[in-house]
Amino acid sequence: MGKIKILAACCLAGGLMLVPNAFASDVKTSIGLGVGMAPDYEGSEDYEAVPLPFAKVSWGDNGNYVLLDGNNMRANFLSDRWQLGPLLQYRAERHSVDNKRVKRLDDIDAATEAGLFLLYKSGPWRFGVDAVADISDEHDGSLVTLRAAYVCDNIENWKFTTTLSTTYADDDYMETYFQVDSKNVNDSGLSLYEADGGIKDVGLSILADYSWNKSWSMVGIASYTQLVDDAKNSPIVDDEGDEGQMFLGVMAIYHFN
Repeated sequence: MGKIKILAACCLAGGLMLVPNAFASDVKTSIGLGVGMAPDYEGSEDYEAVPLPFAKVSWGDNGNYVLLDGNNMRANFLSDRWQLGPLLQYRAERHSVDNKRVKRLDDIDAATEAGLFLLYKSGPWRFGVDAVADISDEHDGSLVTLRAAYVCDNIENWKFTTTLSTTYADDDYMETYFQVDSKNVNDSGLSLYEADGGIKDVGLSILADYSWNKSWSMVGIASYTQLVDDAKNSPIVDDEGDEGQMFLGVMAIYHFN
């Protein structure tokens, strides 16, 4: 796993070193901010408000960009049709959650994950894969997410994107976030549970983007994620939480012309 972390970090650093070269040609910049409602831990039935930052810098005619979207940052240095580049994402801590039993489990600090993404565009279709590994020594795991999306942009001022996804998580990730054992059970009262790696979830999301002029757009996001297998059967989900995870968000974006 250590080699995976080093590789992921090197890929990210190497790719972002190319960013200064972007400004040698035409640059387009967008910034935005919004708010969302998300579970206060993965598998929770309680929700909390989360910030949604957005920033994108694109340049040239090849679809190159650097993008910050919520807890996810990525950079494409290949082309518009075939996109490939480094990926960095933030995973929130599990500390002061509303559920009293889960709150008594050992705290989990925030994690930083790095890796690569690949995206292929064919007409209105998008097919992609993200592969990341923990580089913060918090869960020491790795995840792979597959996505298929359909973009509808033939309605004036509107663009809709519907995405199906599924995520694989390895043993280390599942043990950190879903296992209950002698190391973290404390006085929670939860049943002991062993969580193994495998398919963690499947999800559906819909993004609606409305541009009322060249400078401003409003984005609404709604998603549903179904935890499956060992994630679904964990006591923190099956007994104390909810296998169905919702996310709702809205964001205003300003495009510099």
